[in-house]
Amino acid sequence: MRVQRRTNPLWGLIVLAAALFITASMLNLIPAGITDLVLRAAPALLVLARLWLILRDRLPVGGLIALVLTAAVTGGVAVTAYNSLASQIRDENQQPISAQVSENITLLRVNIDTLDTDVELLRALDRSSGITGQFSGSTASSVLVDYTEANDDTATLVVSESQSSGFPTLDAIGRGTLRVELPPGVPIDVQFSGAAGDVVLNMSGLSLERLNVSTARGDVIVTLPTYDPLFSQPADLLGELATSNGNMTMIIPSEVRARLELNTGGSGIAPDYPPTYNLVGGVILEANDIVGAELVVRYALTVPRGQIRIESPS
Repeated sequence: MRVQRRTNPLWGLIVLAAALFITASMLNLIPAGITDLVLRAAPALLVLARLWLILRDRLPVGGLIALVLTAAVTGGVAVTAYNSLASQIRDENQQPISAQVSENITLLRVNIDTLDTDVELLRALDRSSGITGQFSGSTASSVLVDYTEANDDTATLVVSESQSSGFPTLDAIGRGTLRVELPPGVPIDVQFSGAAGDVVLNMSGLSLERLNVSTARGDVIVTLPTYDPLFSQPADLLGELATSNGNMTMIIPSEVRARLELNTGGSGIAPDYPPTYNLVGGVILEANDIVGAELVVRYALTVPRGQIRIESPS
């Protein structure tokens, strides 16, 4: 009596796919990140084999069900691992930031563009310290730092984060941190754009002319200085501060009177503000004694999915 041999084309396809993958890897046709991910997922074949042995005699399409279940388990583990690593602060890649600002500079433009990075800007000890700071992150991130001084006595600092091309390995995934100290006594124009991460801008003690902030995800905390901008009038808009997914806190010195234009995107989340401020029409928040005040600043705040909080120490 002949016993019919039971075969499954699924294993033939798996062996063929493995052979093609090994060949492509040897020819450097597959990014290192994808190779790393596939090798980490290889133990899932053991899960597939076990499920196939269990289900093949019980269900007509046991092999297909085993394949779907294995893919679901592998995908879930991969997503969990990725999210866990992506939330960790990495410090394998460290890059110092340093630049000396000439005495004749009358305006310093600071342009910062980051990815998944927590950012802190603050005042340096004195002007002679110049610009100092450091970026710390994963090996997948690289930071361009460029400082130039123009003939019109202005200077520009550019700090731009990017990721290496291709699919990163799991070991290279993670969040970064950036800290930059700016010199006092120099008029400063700050432009910040971030993909994700909390942003702390302590402008206290700095000569802040304008400030624009845009981040897709993360909380923003801004401390304004006691400073009257040289290049603007009290009615001029000094900047727009926006976080698409996060809360925003603005700390305003008692010597400063602010007029803030609020855009909450219809979220219905009421702003939190001290009694020294008054909310007009639900969209304008201004100091009670702003009329006739000597030091007035005006900003626009956009927070569609979080709360706006204003602090003004008495």
